[in-house]
Amino acid sequence: MEKVVIAVDAGGTKTKVSAINQNKEVVFESVGGPGSPAVLRFQSYNNILEPLRVVFNEVKDKYDVTFIQIGVSGFGVLENISEIENKLYAEFGVEVKLNSDADIGLYSIIEDKYDEGILVLAGTGSAVSGIKNGKIMLVGGFGALLTECGSSYFAVKSLVMNIINQYEETLTYSELGKEFMKLIGAEDVGYFRKFMYLNTKTEIASYAKFISKQANLGNEEAIKILKDSGRDLAVLVRRVYKNLGLTEKAIIGFRGSFVQKAPYVKEELMKNLDGFGIHLNIFEGDQDPVFGAFYMALRKGKI
Repeated sequence: MEKVVIAVDAGGTKTKVSAINQNKEVVFESVGGPGSPAVLRFQSYNNILEPLRVVFNEVKDKYDVTFIQIGVSGFGVLENISEIENKLYAEFGVEVKLNSDADIGLYSIIEDKYDEGILVLAGTGSAVSGIKNGKIMLVGGFGALLTECGSSYFAVKSLVMNIINQYEETLTYSELGKEFMKLIGAEDVGYFRKFMYLNTKTEIASYAKFISKQANLGNEEAIKILKDSGRDLAVLVRRVYKNLGLTEKAIIGFRGSFVQKAPYVKEELMKNLDGFGIHLNIFEGDQDPVFGAFYMALRKGKI
């Protein structure tokens, strides 16, 4: 019977579960809701479990399911990880391992080809993960209540802080500030209390598209916010590079819509790395992060 690994990418907006064979082919997959406990604390487990059940029940009689590898956004929020793994093992009868989504994203970059690599993960949140000879280091990823510089959420938060600071200093608004307040229906800075505290992190982060649009139109304030994001991410990369003792053989890859799609961010990041004397090979592929879970299982000898 053909062997498969069930790979799970439980992110902040959706959970993807894929059964992947030894030829790196997806034989069946299902998608569920947000699987991050940092986004949906109590519902996230069910959002992982439901598509996992769908995939497992579909493939269990056709394939030999050898391992279930799960990557979870907000992994650091989880408690009693071994209990969760044991609970899932009791249901499926297959060994289960949980790691952070940054880890599986990293393995989707290094695949089964490289021994050194860095993943810049910057979407709604941000983190940088690096690996050398199996040793992994994660920097950032502490969530919005601490710091997620370089993320779309932090970019929007920076814009809001700029608007508040300028108004309190001069009783005026910048052109970018006026446009943003018009967009969200804010009549004064007091409205930002509702905006920041009554909207979800994902909803707030979605307004980074406004910043990108204004930057493409040439607004200098918007451009600065995006360039600052790139510089912040470069500092995180430098920490990983230095502390893992990486070399120029390392590969760097990017995951997350903000670093991949927002203008200026990736370019400013790489420019700053050059300024630090760090020169890395860029991963140019478009590998789905869920494949990182497959490669983690592969390197563990599970398939």
